[in-house]
Amino acid sequence: MSLRRSDTVLLACAGWAAVWTSLAASSSRPLRRPVPPPVSISSDTRLLVIAPHPDDEMLAAGGLMQRVHAARGTVRVVYLTDGDGYPEGVQVEGHIDAPTADDYRGYGRRRRREARTGLETLRLGEAAYTFLSFPDGGLSRLMTKYWSERRTAYRSPFTRLDRPPRAEILVPDTEYRGEDLTQELAQVIDGYRPTTILVPRKEDQHADHCSAWFFTADALGDVQRVRPDLHVEVLNYIIHFDGWPFDDEAEQRLPPPSGLRGGVSGWIRFPLTSPEVRLKRAALQKYESQVHVMSWFLNGFARTNEIFSRPAPPHVVLPLRRSPCE
Repeated sequence: MSLRRSDTVLLACAGWAAVWTSLAASSSRPLRRPVPPPVSISSDTRLLVIAPHPDDEMLAAGGLMQRVHAARGTVRVVYLTDGDGYPEGVQVEGHIDAPTADDYRGYGRRRRREARTGLETLRLGEAAYTFLSFPDGGLSRLMTKYWSERRTAYRSPFTRLDRPPRAEILVPDTEYRGEDLTQELAQVIDGYRPTTILVPRKEDQHADHCSAWFFTADALGDVQRVRPDLHVEVLNYIIHFDGWPFDDEAEQRLPPPSGLRGGVSGWIRFPLTSPEVRLKRAALQKYESQVHVMSWFLNGFARTNEIFSRPAPPHVVLPLRRSPCE
């Protein structure tokens, strides 16, 4: 059957009308955000968790660490500090009104023991952790004023130390300087060769957590300049952001923080099985010093999922003139 010219024009108009109708209808529907790729876990996974303080690793990723271990992957936690600069915690634990430097150091040793016991509860073994023992509450200052050996090292106002214990030092002559912390982290990354690094987001409102992001990104950049074949997936977690997640403590699922976007990936909700939740809660209870002063805080993260995000490829070069974490 042949068509006249007028028929062809009418059909073309009808076709365009259908297209515009379809476009108008689709524009009125809310756009669906793409589903972020899930966290990839296999026997080849080598997970490196960066914890500013003992207990951050369990709050953020007690379930993820279990899952990697169950898949016969490997897990390692790097504790940047011993969590010794917590006056309220030291006062409660020691029933002391005015803690001394020895009291703070003893509190740090206790938190290290609790961290080891928590990881043992997850059956991760003794090779699963490294303590760098940098100053709790002082990481932000190390990115600026206390960066290099051109200045005296930072001295903790709590422990009165200006360097990690000799047994914990990975790079000779390490002191409480930012350059030294980057080198120590780079040593860990280069030796462990992780496939995935989990580190706090830079938006975390605790200065040590925010600083952990910058030091990790700086150290990873140093390693990748020497080893361009090292490909690492970087994931973020967050612990401190306004009142999250305690504005809805009755909710079994952990929601994303209100008012904070999920980075380039969108928020990744990592579901946990009932046994994983139970074991995470049991491991958190090993942090008795923290349970005594903030059990509500620990319980807020012991839910049926964990929350992660993926950042844009990090491009961080330290030192900074002004810290973004204060």
